[in-house]
Amino acid sequence: MNRSLWLICLVSAFAACACTTRLGPGTIRHSHRPYNDSVIETLNEQLLLNLVRLKYRDNPYFIEVTSITSQQSVSGAIGATGEMPTLSSRLQALGYSAGGSYSDSPTISFQPLQGEEFLQKLMAPVPIQGILKLTQSGWSIDRVLRLAVEQANDLYNAPTASGPTPSRPPEYREFRGVVATLREYQDRHGIDVSLEGDDVAVVIDSDRVSRAEGMQLRRLLGVSPVGTKVVLTDKPKRRRGPDDLYLQTRSVIGILFLLSHNVQVPDQHIEQGLVTTTRNENGAAFDWNDVTGDLLRVHSSPTMPAQAFVKLRYRGHWFYIRDDDLESKSTFMLVNQLFNLLAGDIKKAAPVLTIPVGG
Repeated sequence: MNRSLWLICLVSAFAACACTTRLGPGTIRHSHRPYNDSVIETLNEQLLLNLVRLKYRDNPYFIEVTSITSQQSVSGAIGATGEMPTLSSRLQALGYSAGGSYSDSPTISFQPLQGEEFLQKLMAPVPIQGILKLTQSGWSIDRVLRLAVEQANDLYNAPTASGPTPSRPPEYREFRGVVATLREYQDRHGIDVSLEGDDVAVVIDSDRVSRAEGMQLRRLLGVSPVGTKVVLTDKPKRRRGPDDLYLQTRSVIGILFLLSHNVQVPDQHIEQGLVTTTRNENGAAFDWNDVTGDLLRVHSSPTMPAQAFVKLRYRGHWFYIRDDDLESKSTFMLVNQLFNLLAGDIKKAAPVLTIPVGG
């Protein structure tokens, strides 16, 4: 009898333990991380998918996960049967039973990002204040400017790459040289992008950047060689001052187009004419790695890649970013931040698709 009672107590304790670990605080512990990982993985795949779509001139499309609710329940039952002993007998038969059930019923809401307001945001130039926010949040000035700027005075940063793959190579080398200098001075804490009154400006620290270096940089930028402040502006030429640096910025969709040109595609897709090949004057294929290869590289493979940061299958092939490609991962993160910066307020007005998932 003592052994049977001990078994009943053990089953009861096990059931109670299961209930307390799965419900309440235990539910958060077991559910929060899987949902979090799934949302991040899905959004990364969506961004990569749209980059690949743009390479093939397929329509991009964006859907956001707006809410996740989950109703969980646990039930259990324990029973015992036996014969009541008499004064002259011992308990001869004892039966016991235990059972339980667990259910999880999540409801997930999606919002397609579409409509006139979203398209306007997607195609609107990145505001100069957005460049300020990104550089002040820790991003290097060269990465931000190479992605977000098409033109700085008479310096051109592949403006023809802000749309479908061009047939001719873009102009970009002089711009890239100047922003490399800006990055060098930034690493020396010799320049700072800050708010000067109502203007966003690049301020040169004369204690860390020599007068000759500062004058040379200002000449390259096409502003007055004298001074320590370069004002970033989108004003027309007739309204610019000697310290004003005109910036023509890209839109978010322009940035996605720029990066899509460096998506590696299978040779047979090139032969089939599924993508545009940019060609040099001598007829040789232009290498887009020279423009954005150090910012983002998307590889392709006929088989599932190993050690991929993000991967997906499209048009019969795998496209992926390598997990050890830290530069590509950084740019990927920056583009995600830019997208959220400009499209976040659109999510409130878009229609919602709610899907209950049985569990």
